[in-house]
Amino acid sequence: MAGEAVLCPSCGTRNRPDWEFCARCEESLEGALPAEDTADDATAKVKTLKVELRAFEVSSLTGSSVLVVAVLALGVLGFAAYRHVTTTTPPEGPNPQLFTIATRPVERPRVPPSGEAGVSDFDAGRRLLGSGDLQEAISLLAAAVAANPENAAFRGNLAYALWKSGDTDQALLEHAEAARLDPHRQIQYARALDMVGRPDEAEIQYESILARTPEGAGAMVHEDLGRLLFRAGRYVEAAPHLDQAVDSRDDDPVLKQELAYALDQEGSGERAETLYRDVLETAPQAVLTRSLLAENLFERGQKEGAMSLLEEGLALTPEAPLLQRQLGSLLERDGKRAEAADAYRAYATLAPNAPDAATIKARAERLGPAGATR
Repeated sequence: MAGEAVLCPSCGTRNRPDWEFCARCEESLEGALPAEDTADDATAKVKTLKVELRAFEVSSLTGSSVLVVAVLALGVLGFAAYRHVTTTTPPEGPNPQLFTIATRPVERPRVPPSGEAGVSDFDAGRRLLGSGDLQEAISLLAAAVAANPENAAFRGNLAYALWKSGDTDQALLEHAEAARLDPHRQIQYARALDMVGRPDEAEIQYESILARTPEGAGAMVHEDLGRLLFRAGRYVEAAPHLDQAVDSRDDDPVLKQELAYALDQEGSGERAETLYRDVLETAPQAVLTRSLLAENLFERGQKEGAMSLLEEGLALTPEAPLLQRQLGSLLERDGKRAEAADAYRAYATLAPNAPDAATIKARAERLGPAGATR
């Protein structure tokens, strides 16, 4: 598809070559370079999933409660990965998704007419923003806003520059004004509120977008709101939004796993199982996914299937501490104390520096002597 897409110079997202502004971060695509697809896109997605999931192989909790902590942490990682607008550092490479939305609204121009007040300062500020001279860029963008305070593009770019400089309070004010002037910028304001720890206010903004455009809000709004609710533990409310997002991004394994966990918590275990298996088909070495699916199966009475799934995972990834501890937990809960003790000892050997290694080792000693199952 070389030549059929361009990379946003700000966030790396792929966009159609006839778009003037990035579909994700809404930055100008002026001077954007053409993107070239490679056969490694699917491999890159699997690698990304493995990196994100590997962070949860060791935790300080025992038993099934580890799954709750691990998946909540996964939600935080996923949230950070999709916040290109308000992060202070750009991603290392382009977003593997082809296009984040299907069309761009034709009714909202982003570049002001050349004769409009403040344009020269705006253009100069944008150039400096691109070169990294934040303070001078902020001064020029602020001058553009002063000359034309009703221009949403001026305020949105000033908000972006202020955020990158670390002045989040003033950035939020500018985001709010930009959203007031142009409701299409409301998603940027909602994301910023969420990132500074004001999720309740962010939720109000997302709900407002959905109420205004219930049929055309886009998958990004559902994804953002779904993840916000997910991180708050409001899984029943999160599931419909994550479901909408997965419909548009069926090839995103992390998003699919979050939906699976939310469905699990609301009692839709069978559908959750299907989604977990979809993820494992993409990334069979995804340790956390396998652990979550094993818990799903065990809780639904499929104990042998759960054990086999973990043993299969240990054959693929023999040095995965989380799988050993999860196996110990399931064996103990199934009354197989000696086998559980061996699994716990294997965990403590694989992760001797884990915060709970000593606790798990002591638990193994209480359950039975070493080698009792041999």
